[in-house]
Amino acid sequence: PTTLPPDQVLYPRTTDYHWDRFDQNATDEEVIGNWKAKPDGKGQGPLGFGTAIKFKTGECLYDVDWMKRDEDLGLWYDPCMWNPMNCTEGVSFSVWEKMSFGDDVFEGGKGAKRYLMSTGGDFNSVQGRAWPGFAIYHEGLDIVALVSTGEKVWVLRVSGQLYNNTWTEIGVRFSLPMLTNPDLAFEGVGGLEKMGGLEMFINLEKVGHTIVPDSTARGSTIWTAEQRLTHNGRPRGKPVMMFGCHQNSELQEFGEFVGFAGTDESPALIDEVAIWRRALPNSQLNYFYGGFSPDVENIDEDQFSAMMQGVDVNDPGQAKAAQEVLEAMLLGPPTTVPPFPTRTADPLAKKSTTEWYTQDTTTDAVPTSTTLGKINSRDGKRKSILSRQDIMSGMLRTEAARDGQDPELVQDRFSLAYVAAALISSDPENVEGWETVDDWTTEEGASRTVRELEDYMLAWVGSVNISAERIDDPHWRTTYFDPNEDAMRYATAGNDMVMNVDKIPLRPIRDAGEIRMKYPDYDGWEWADAKMLWNNPRDNFTVPTGMFENIEGCNDNPVTILTAVYNGLTYTAPKRKNPVNIHSRKFRIDTKVISAKVKLNADPMLGENMNVDHCRPDPVYMKDNPIKLTFYHNEVAKTKRTLLWHSDEYWEGLEVRHCVWWNDRFGINGAWDDHGCKIIATDDARTDCECHNFGNYAVLAELLEEPESLRVAQWIMITKWVGIIIGTILLTFFAVLVFVSVIVGEMFHQIRMWCCISYMIANIIMLLTDTSLCYDRHENIALSMALVYFYQAAIVWNTCETHATFKGVTSGLINGRTSIYHPFAWGIPLLTIGFLMIVDGETLGTHPLCFISWERPVIQRWFILTSFSFVLTIIFTVIVIVNIMKVQSHNKDTVMYLKDQVKGMIATSIGMMVLWCYGTIGYFSYMKTNDMDVINMMPMFQILNGWFGVFMFLFLGLWSRRFRLGVNNKAEEERKKRESGKAYETEESPRTAETSPMTSRPTSPKGSIHSGAGDEDGAPTSRPGSGASQAAGSRPASGTSQPAGSRPGSGSSQPAGSRPGSGASQPVGSRPGSGTSQVAGSRPASRPPSADAIPEEPEETPVEPVDAE
Repeated sequence: PTTLPPDQVLYPRTTDYHWDRFDQNATDEEVIGNWKAKPDGKGQGPLGFGTAIKFKTGECLYDVDWMKRDEDLGLWYDPCMWNPMNCTEGVSFSVWEKMSFGDDVFEGGKGAKRYLMSTGGDFNSVQGRAWPGFAIYHEGLDIVALVSTGEKVWVLRVSGQLYNNTWTEIGVRFSLPMLTNPDLAFEGVGGLEKMGGLEMFINLEKVGHTIVPDSTARGSTIWTAEQRLTHNGRPRGKPVMMFGCHQNSELQEFGEFVGFAGTDESPALIDEVAIWRRALPNSQLNYFYGGFSPDVENIDEDQFSAMMQGVDVNDPGQAKAAQEVLEAMLLGPPTTVPPFPTRTADPLAKKSTTEWYTQDTTTDAVPTSTTLGKINSRDGKRKSILSRQDIMSGMLRTEAARDGQDPELVQDRFSLAYVAAALISSDPENVEGWETVDDWTTEEGASRTVRELEDYMLAWVGSVNISAERIDDPHWRTTYFDPNEDAMRYATAGNDMVMNVDKIPLRPIRDAGEIRMKYPDYDGWEWADAKMLWNNPRDNFTVPTGMFENIEGCNDNPVTILTAVYNGLTYTAPKRKNPVNIHSRKFRIDTKVISAKVKLNADPMLGENMNVDHCRPDPVYMKDNPIKLTFYHNEVAKTKRTLLWHSDEYWEGLEVRHCVWWNDRFGINGAWDDHGCKIIATDDARTDCECHNFGNYAVLAELLEEPESLRVAQWIMITKWVGIIIGTILLTFFAVLVFVSVIVGEMFHQIRMWCCISYMIANIIMLLTDTSLCYDRHENIALSMALVYFYQAAIVWNTCETHATFKGVTSGLINGRTSIYHPFAWGIPLLTIGFLMIVDGETLGTHPLCFISWERPVIQRWFILTSFSFVLTIIFTVIVIVNIMKVQSHNKDTVMYLKDQVKGMIATSIGMMVLWCYGTIGYFSYMKTNDMDVINMMPMFQILNGWFGVFMFLFLGLWSRRFRLGVNNKAEEERKKRESGKAYETEESPRTAETSPMTSRPTSPKGSIHSGAGDEDGAPTSRPGSGASQAAGSRPASGTSQPAGSRPGSGSSQPAGSRPGSGASQPVGSRPGSGTSQVAGSRPASRPPSADAIPEEPEETPVEPVDAE
């Protein structure tokens, strides 16, 4: 064997159990005889192991507190040490001895056994009785290794291996024999070792090997199992490990110990007893000296499949043998071993016709055995679990399950359910294996094994003749069949499964008034372990009994009802579901899986002659009388639970629960389906369901699903960015022009300016949401709140423009009202954010694109609140459209400009509604739509919203005559400045106080609308009041003529540029109000507005026209 570093070959590093000083483990009560450590109870042990224990006549020690708990299975005992049949990987045990042999070694006979170690394993071949356990002892010239399961006994005797007064290590290796291919024996040592069995090694040299179990004196390999040895003689007592003597449970009744190792004349020294709960492979045999062994399996699925070739599972004998081999692979050594040829011959005996079973003490080159370590690759795990499934499918065959079979002959078939349950248990290896199968849509997964197992049990239990009886034995009955009840009631418990299968007549049950049958019966023996090991085993359900009542020829027949509760299928079941109502990609089975299936059987008196294929549960009856189930959740948790403010655990937890059943007709290989099941009631701990289909049921929990990404294609992202950048430049130009131009800077364009600024800021923030800032919850909520604030502000400003236009059309109010809209435009979005903070604060900042929240109700609330603005916009716009032809103003220019700007206002409003109204593009783009049958709107939204700033510039800017006039006027100013070579030239002449057509404030000389110039379309800039001629820029009050620039007040003429107040004339440049004149060029009483400011305009009171006579 390969030599390992010294620190890796120490017993504490490799063994499962190790006694280096077992005198320290034994209490005073556990000392037999007069053994004392001093003066002569110890001796020098093997080199490096310290002292050893010396036994003389009638002395030994035993330990009752040595067995460990099995933490993985949650058991208080170690199954392998409790009974070797549970050693799934075999067992190896070792002891060091230094024996002194006298002449009595050649005597043999009664009392000649000298035990080195024993756990109570024993046998009586004459009586055919066996006690579970293992032992190593001397008997005359033989060294004997014994392993007993109670029902099978393996005894290996090796002669001629006595080393007197010499430290000798005796190692024993045991694994369940694999005898389905006896041709392996012709392969020599390697072939025999592949077959398993009981082997002995002395000082690491193999000296003996037996494969098949011993027979009783009558030649049978089936022994009567006796109770194993415990410290108090009770079944659940502590197991006993004995050193230097032996006792079985029968001897314990008399308080008798036998087989003492030493005598006063020939003392025995024993040291370093060690146990490995596995059969050590050849490469690790030096561990008997203190080596290390990884966790290995000696049989893989391919080897097992080869062993199973040619086995006819329809034959009861072969099926039973195959089952036991399968049980050895999945669960550990079976309770019985197939009856294959005899045991290994004595190594010292002559060769005979059975010499191919003999193992010589001389060693050939030992071939490397094929062992399989832990499979790490996903392909390897998938291949392994599917290979096991294929093997199990070959076992779960029902061709031979014919009606009317004898209960005793059939019930051996039932135990296969226990073995099959291991394949769908929650063992980590199973869970990992089935998870790899989920990746392959062509594979059905664990549901296939469940279906085949349940069909197998329904077929074989249903094949029993429940009218069977023994005429010669009126008290005859079997474990599961009672002829007095005419019922077969089978129950079994396996790894993470409890199953009941009853074949009963329904007519007596219904006649007794029992309309529904309740399951499961937690008082049954099959639930004993599950109630201790499972989490919250309280699920229950009822099954109706009238499903065949209205079907002709079916109501009076017996029916087989299978009910099962699977604790492990929760984790191994396929992860497929019906996406119509179960939308989340992340989900889990939140309860145990319950199964209820029925099969109507033929009348036992008619058997195969009766056709019952048409007898299926009545679907109409089942809808009115469904299966009613109460599930208790694996984890007590709320759906949509309340979270701490800004908790980072937002994406953990449940969203919604569904009652589901496994619909094997859905899709290719079936899926969990909620169609046919409904939730009656649910809370944190339990869910009540009703399902009108027979099958497998569970509660499926959709998990809060964090979206992987809502990012769109790169070209869409680039298109959006280009649009936002261009829109930002254009909207900035629009805002600057409105701010500095006296022509464009009137009320309507000021409102448009603030609308554009708001939308521009929002789009710039949207650029930030494309970065990693959204990944942090706090940065996400800050960006999202800023984003929706400015978008809603732009929407409200748009509503304000429609209201201003509404007032201008209906009341003639066209100036000086900008300031009253600021509180509404900036305050309403702030109130909306405050409302969302109060109502939905725990879910804000969870959207992957920094938009409020990923929760649908939160986004819906924002869109609903925003849509109120659109409702007002629509109302005001409709009124404007209806009244646009009768504007309440007598200024022709005013009417013209109002009509002109309505077009851009309507286009912008429609665009905003398309993007931001409830139920439109933006709504479905930001909404979580994984459960909605809608297309992905986000790419379209990204492009339209990114370029909407450009659209706003076109609608609110270039489409406006006043804006184009302002642009042209500014361009003309810049041209003149370049021609004159200076920025501005102050005029020496008095400043003309011309007013723009829709304003009453003075304009600068460079920005005025000159008399006779007209607008870009050639329209005169004067505002007519009647048919009389007027000077350019004047506003008439009556039909009388007035000087250019005068404002009518009483009919008297005023100098150009004067403001009427009392009718008195004022010099040019004077300030009207008192009638006093001012010298041209002098400083007026109040400073006129600068051309670079955006002064508020005085309200213009509409004046009723006066008809000219």
